[in-house]
Amino acid sequence: MQYDQSPQFGFTQSALPGLPTTLDTINPAYYQQIANFISAKGGRLASITGVVLYDTLRINAGVLPSRDFIFFQTPVGQTQGLFVSGATYTKQEIDIHPWIVQGGQLGTGYEALIWAIGVQFHIVGKLDDDVQTTGNALNLTLDPGAYTDAVIADSAPVANQLRAFQEGLVFKFFINQTEFESGPGWRFPAGCYGGSGFAALCSGATAPAFAVEDGWANNGFGWAYQMPVMRHIPSLTKFGVRMQVQNPFDITTTGPVRVVVTLEGIGIQPVTG
Repeated sequence: MQYDQSPQFGFTQSALPGLPTTLDTINPAYYQQIANFISAKGGRLASITGVVLYDTLRINAGVLPSRDFIFFQTPVGQTQGLFVSGATYTKQEIDIHPWIVQGGQLGTGYEALIWAIGVQFHIVGKLDDDVQTTGNALNLTLDPGAYTDAVIADSAPVANQLRAFQEGLVFKFFINQTEFESGPGWRFPAGCYGGSGFAALCSGATAPAFAVEDGWANNGFGWAYQMPVMRHIPSLTKFGVRMQVQNPFDITTTGPVRVVVTLEGIGIQPVTG
């Protein structure tokens, strides 16, 4: 969503427009809070950066268990399990933001002022031919496959799965012992992240002939949920997003799926040199 004003074109009592800035997509109601945050940290702009804190849950094929998962608790270099089978792998920067340290905290010298929260459901219409079975990329794509070797079992009902994730999972953002924003998956659209689109393509390689369908359904329409007041996450302060499975549905024939939670805003970091 754009918050910048309509440009002026030099007519009487008008001003020429300036170049767009990095604040053009930020709610103007946040400006003062951002200024106070920067001022309180000594006003050193060199240490300020845009930040999207992220964490990923890999869900392998199977029936989702009726249990919780808390995002932002397991940092790079530590082990995490696939949500259904529990098979473990070591998390990398493709999984979680490197500012996260053990205990669900930002490391020493790192802070964040968060204005948006989003949830991505990575659901595809044509399953990979093969996924990784060992190593740190466990359950991620090994061979995406080709339409020419597709079989009917490769197809997955993208829209049905998205609805199941949107209505069957609840997400709760917390700092220390205080809960803030919460709701089902549909309450936290993915914003500008993720992908969407569908395509029905050529006939499959094996008899009987069938249409190969591929696609990706995004959680939302490109706008993230913006908080009424930005949330401050100080250094070494426990925070996270709790995911609760309240409808344990079955993705045995349509998985795997990844769930990614993002917290977007302004970060502050140590500057060396």
